[in-house]
Amino acid sequence: MTARSNRTFIVVLLAVLAIVASACTQTAAPGASASAGSSAAASGGTSAKRTITVIANWGGGERAAFQKVIDAFTAKTGIPVNYEQSRQLEALVRTRVAGGNPPDIIFDSRPGAIAEFAKAGNLIPLDEPVGKEILDPKALEAALGKSFIDLGRVDKTLYGFMFKADSKSTIWYKPPSLTALGGTTPKTIDDLYALADKYKAAGKVPFGSGGKDGWVLTDWFENIYARVATPKQYNDLFVTHKVSWTDPTVKKALGVFAKIFGTPGYFPGGGQGIVGTAFTEGIGQAFSKSPVAEMYYEGGFVGVIISTDINKDLKAGTDYDFFTFPTVDPAFGAPITGGGDFAVMFKDSPEGRAMMQFIATKEAADIYAATGSGTPSKLVDGAKITDPIAKKLHEQVASAAVFLFDGSDLAPSALGGDFLFSALQDLVLHPNDVDRIAQALENFAKTAY
Repeated sequence: MTARSNRTFIVVLLAVLAIVASACTQTAAPGASASAGSSAAASGGTSAKRTITVIANWGGGERAAFQKVIDAFTAKTGIPVNYEQSRQLEALVRTRVAGGNPPDIIFDSRPGAIAEFAKAGNLIPLDEPVGKEILDPKALEAALGKSFIDLGRVDKTLYGFMFKADSKSTIWYKPPSLTALGGTTPKTIDDLYALADKYKAAGKVPFGSGGKDGWVLTDWFENIYARVATPKQYNDLFVTHKVSWTDPTVKKALGVFAKIFGTPGYFPGGGQGIVGTAFTEGIGQAFSKSPVAEMYYEGGFVGVIISTDINKDLKAGTDYDFFTFPTVDPAFGAPITGGGDFAVMFKDSPEGRAMMQFIATKEAADIYAATGSGTPSKLVDGAKITDPIAKKLHEQVASAAVFLFDGSDLAPSALGGDFLFSALQDLVLHPNDVDRIAQALENFAKTAY
């Protein structure tokens, strides 16, 4: 082909391409790409909604329960949600924050970690500026109440609110066993001692163990301490260490703890049996098909473990049930201790705000509660909770005048984890050494805060 022929061919080719481009432009929607037009159509003709990322540690059934809330939110708003599950949630989030790619929202179970994120400037305040709050203060107050709301504050600013809540003020028992004994559910610690003694007199062991997992012992202690001290003292012991471990209130609680765990015949195998038995094994001691004990203390999650892992033949509310951890000093009542997951926001966007606002509503709480999941919302319609244990747990948490977060989770991990675990195991084995163990805890606490 000659040079002239080449030039002619190129001119013709460019003309054809120009015609094609013009036709494509006329076909597409003015000022919009085909993909954007498709997104707009999918969301009812509005502009495309940004996908938000939500991270929590919920897997399995917990994830499935929350997915129902997500589906309702997306159906209502058209906003897509990318849910990510991680058992190393805080490490993952810190990495993303450091990389400039934080998630929109996370659900974190540790107030201490939330405080760290807030103080580092990573979180979006939910209650300021006044008049332009992400969450309506009056609506949130109606849904949760002051006790639950305050758990999400850092230096008086609200950074998170509890979406999921689990009670740890539950002692599990067998109604047929209690009826056969002629006993009643105890309201006070003296009632609990009397019931345990009555079981002993009948040749039965009152409690299953579980102290090999030290957190079970910390949960016992936290319930006792919450019943001999004020909520402020509780937080000052675990959060700030303004109350020392040698304080009279602490020694009183340690003394009650020592009496329960040091009374011969209250647990299978005595002290060695307690510290040698794992959490789920202890549940089995009371609720397996070959039980050796009559009651077991731990949180609301025990009911699910009984029905799925220990003995599927038992019927909730008939063969197993729970009563609230009894009062110790009537002046302090029976606060509910427990744990839960807080919704906190890392990115401020219309989509993220919409998600935070939706999960605080009655609609979201009803959907979540209907799955049998624990929620602190006072707005829930109890008729939507069909499982009798789940319904009772919800009523216990939602009606709590005072809800105190798990103390060992509030404390620095070095104290609230390993050292407190081992100190309480020491007290189980040496119930007469309250003063020594209180002093050891105080000595360690001085280095932990």
